[in-house]
Amino acid sequence: MQRKANVRLLWAGFLFFATAAEPAWAYLDPGTGSMLLSVVVGLASSGYFFVRRLPSLVRSLIFRMKGGKMGMRPSSIVFYAESASYWGTFEPVLKALSDRGVPATYLTSDEKDPVFQAKFPGIDARFIGKGNTAYTFLGFLEADLFVATTPGIDVLQIRRSKGVKRYVHLVHAATDIHGYKLYSFDYYDAVFCSGPHQARSLRRLEAIRGTAPKDLPLVGCAYFDRMTAQKAALHRSPEPKTVLIAPTWGRAGLLTKTGASIPKALAAHGWHVILRPHPQSFVSEKPLMEKLAEELKDVPNVEWDRRPNGFESLSRAAVMVSDFSGVVFDFAFVFEKPVVTIGNGWIRDGYEAWDLPEEAWEMGVLSEIGIHLHEGEENRAAEAVETLSKDPEAFADAIRRIRARDIVNFGSAGGAIADALVRYAESIHADESAPASAAVREAPQC
Repeated sequence: MQRKANVRLLWAGFLFFATAAEPAWAYLDPGTGSMLLSVVVGLASSGYFFVRRLPSLVRSLIFRMKGGKMGMRPSSIVFYAESASYWGTFEPVLKALSDRGVPATYLTSDEKDPVFQAKFPGIDARFIGKGNTAYTFLGFLEADLFVATTPGIDVLQIRRSKGVKRYVHLVHAATDIHGYKLYSFDYYDAVFCSGPHQARSLRRLEAIRGTAPKDLPLVGCAYFDRMTAQKAALHRSPEPKTVLIAPTWGRAGLLTKTGASIPKALAAHGWHVILRPHPQSFVSEKPLMEKLAEELKDVPNVEWDRRPNGFESLSRAAVMVSDFSGVVFDFAFVFEKPVVTIGNGWIRDGYEAWDLPEEAWEMGVLSEIGIHLHEGEENRAAEAVETLSKDPEAFADAIRRIRARDIVNFGSAGGAIADALVRYAESIHADESAPASAAVREAPQC
């Protein structure tokens, strides 16, 4: 990639000038000087990247000496979970495969992953370590299908293995793809979409970047299955005067931009505030979380929720406040309750939104599922929450209409995803030379 070449050139230049000796005032003709400069830059660059790659090379060598290739069934479907927080997406799919008698392997980097208690017949669960240990393992994987929610295959830490025939990304949210980092999907062979808006945006990126067309079956969002089943078994009304603040993380996040101001304002208006930052905030934004905890420690009606699963808080709240996080649609679509959203849209630089000229799908529906406030209107958050709490059913019809139109297989996506994976795997064995687009032909595509 051009950007990788640019990074290497910058590092090479830095190393050259950082290690250059004082001038000796000796003469070199331009041709010789240019040649020597190229040699020095080349050696410095090669040395730098060799040192950086040395740990992974050592791990790869040890891995090969231990038997290297992981033995899989000939028609294997392999899942990978970075943490237990993705169990809600994987569980309905694994259960559907197990019920159909289709074997699969589930690899996880979380020793406490719920898969080890699930005991689905035919599903082989394995802990493969964390970080570089897991990435090295996955680099030597052999399987027909590798299925993950992790973006950035072959861009970030996880590299494509020559032993894997197809890489499949499961989109685990109702929102569009604008909020993902750049090139999150480019090197997947298929992206299983929740609805047509995601597929449209991915096709747009392919056209803009000139990348090969991917399979984009419209199969739904699996974790809605689990949430709708939980809600059906729940006999609880929302707690009065309880509001859930659940934003995304990173530069676009509500807490990043507004700090403790909104929880304080809602608490001052007599609301019991459940503050549920994105789980990644406690990893990537520790100073912000510590600052918020300090500022809110003396506010008695602010409760923090750090549990991996947010269902409890979603069920308790009468109203939600958020930005563009996917949890907005968990609250609206599963519980049919309105949301106050705040912000002007996804930050573009560094995200897929940078290359997409159209606005994200969610920007067109936020005002239909609640009240949308723009940046600069944060001081109206408490007023908006009060307004929605007076008539929570006012948006219910619009929420159901948007859900039916834009989310495929709502509440029953696990079986659709499992069937699409089975067809994909079978097509590989039926004709190794067939194009990947034949694999999921029976699923609706965009």
